[in-house]
Amino acid sequence: MKTSYSLTFLGASLLLAFQANAAGTLVQEMSKMTVSTAGAGSAVLAENASVAYSNPAGMSYIDGDALSVNAAVMDLDIYYHDDIDPSKDSDNAGGIQPYGSLYYVHQLNDDVHLGMSVSAQGGSALDYGTSYAGALNLNDLKLSVIQFNPSVSYQINSKLSIGGGLQIDYATFEENLLYGQGNIETDSWTLGYNLGFMYQVDENNRLGVAYRSRMNHDLTGSFSTNAMTVSVPIPGPIPGSVDKNISAMSGEAGLNVLNPRQIEVSGLHQLTNPLSLVWSLGFEQWSDNDSTTISINDGNRISQIERNFDDVWTGAVGARYQLTLKLRVESGIGYASSPLDDPDYQGADLPVDTQHRYSIGATYLWSKDISFNTYYSYVDYGEPEINNSGIDGQFDNSNQFIGITMNMAFK
Repeated sequence: MKTSYSLTFLGASLLLAFQANAAGTLVQEMSKMTVSTAGAGSAVLAENASVAYSNPAGMSYIDGDALSVNAAVMDLDIYYHDDIDPSKDSDNAGGIQPYGSLYYVHQLNDDVHLGMSVSAQGGSALDYGTSYAGALNLNDLKLSVIQFNPSVSYQINSKLSIGGGLQIDYATFEENLLYGQGNIETDSWTLGYNLGFMYQVDENNRLGVAYRSRMNHDLTGSFSTNAMTVSVPIPGPIPGSVDKNISAMSGEAGLNVLNPRQIEVSGLHQLTNPLSLVWSLGFEQWSDNDSTTISINDGNRISQIERNFDDVWTGAVGARYQLTLKLRVESGIGYASSPLDDPDYQGADLPVDTQHRYSIGATYLWSKDISFNTYYSYVDYGEPEINNSGIDGQFDNSNQFIGITMNMAFK
């Protein structure tokens, strides 16, 4: 049968396409330069300019000015396996993506440091093609979030430092859907803040706490579709579909994407002269993201979809061993609980599950003012199940990161 493809149906299709985007906006490896320890020690390590991002209070440990430049690539693998029709499986929707970040610290006086960070907060570039089970709602997408983070620190006394910063995010989102016949392009700016403190317990032990506020992106832009007929799956015990006509149309589009507030506690413990232990415990309040609203044509509200996200708990532990005066090796493992366990709420734009991180790296002192840190991390994103909008199957997801950071000191 054929029915008219209404504006409301278009809005519902866009909602289904967007429903996991928020889970793709945070990839810690892109911004925190503790990849070699799987994120362990992120809020307490203060050896180079990257501390301006991870915990601005730690800038008080920088003597003089410092600059860190990071260049890396990630290799994202996302495969979809259909439980009903193997011909609707997908090839790898991920791929290799380069990224980088920049950090700078300036010592204003004995007590005050100023910092600036420019880094990717996360995102994804996926291409499932037009033949897999979810091609009606998603073919390919590009989501990126870049943050500019000016910051300041103040050393209260020899043991305690505090810091804070302004988070300035720019997000862009582009997606093709409706078997390649529909397109959406949106972007947004938003503001937030981050806070931190660092406490030197004694010469061998240090604690740090870092907090980042929620970032609510209200993306706005445009959509367009070509005239076509689409076959829309009908949910139920007996598989079926209905043909729907869509007319060529275009207009304004908007949606909201939330990055949750985060808090992290870290410790650094110098166990022996060459060996130190680092750890981190964290919390991300994904439950704040209870729904997503999409609007088209001058804010005409189409619908809301419940997100059903759970809060995320994270943990990591790592070790660093000084092999020689110039070379240190590092390793760590990390864990993050799943923000979404219900297949009925899962989405194809970044299916999420429990995460496990396994990392190694090394830091080489090139000269008294220049060092290089290299790292490799494998992240298992799990095998989340999906039973949503005509997609009934399972994903197999992982990511690999390899990069190098050059750290320079100016005294």
